[in-house]
Amino acid sequence: MPKVTCNSISLYYETYGEGQPLVLISGLGGDRTFWQSSLESLSSRFQVIVFDTRGSGKTEAPTSEYSMKLFADDLAALLDALNIQKANVLGFSMGGNIALTFALNYPERVEKLIIAASFAVMNQQARLFLDAVLSVYEGGASAKQMFQLIAPWLFSATFLSDPNHAAYLMYDEEDPEEQPLYAWKNQYLAQQAFNAVSRLHEIKIPTLIISGGMDRLAHPEDSILLANKIEHAVLRNIPESGHLINYEYPDEFHRCILEFL
Repeated sequence: MPKVTCNSISLYYETYGEGQPLVLISGLGGDRTFWQSSLESLSSRFQVIVFDTRGSGKTEAPTSEYSMKLFADDLAALLDALNIQKANVLGFSMGGNIALTFALNYPERVEKLIIAASFAVMNQQARLFLDAVLSVYEGGASAKQMFQLIAPWLFSATFLSDPNHAAYLMYDEEDPEEQPLYAWKNQYLAQQAFNAVSRLHEIKIPTLIISGGMDRLAHPEDSILLANKIEHAVLRNIPESGHLINYEYPDEFHRCILEFL
């Protein structure tokens, strides 16, 4: 089982393919399985590294406070353990917050940066929704009920109206790695506190921003702000997509990534 001690925690990772390293970072409540549908496309060209962030999957979930700096330090320690000095970094949603922090704190370790369905500071609509989710969760809702509450926000209305996509709203009753409430809360509070707006101008690394036009957790305006503040950033908007761009428009999502890299 590929685990290494990183930044004082046991961290689980997997690698696929060969070539220049490409690190994929999942979002709030997600783990390395979030990238399952991307592995074939991306590992054909790169050595893809997926891992469970602190508090998710098979990685240790300390009860102490989390922060984006802590997540970024975890990633630096993982690259050290894998003897990788520099990598392309792709962060999705909360993973985008981690990727931005990593690029700001470890710029010499990032070849190219990709931020998908993410933001420099959480917009008020997402904050109000996720605050309410946390309140309901702490009030005793089950993991299944929380999934049923959150899942419709992850997709566009058009995507959800297609009966062929019903499986995306089905909760996995047999998930052996169900995330505990305290770990989800620790991740969310780190995301809630994140604000990199004043530092975005420091990023000089080639950067790609990918957004969904129907995303209500990371608005198109959030991506525009990133693109405007990061020098020479490239913005790609997929107009009909909701938050989970990689599931709604996988071909276009992967094409944007591979062309940029």
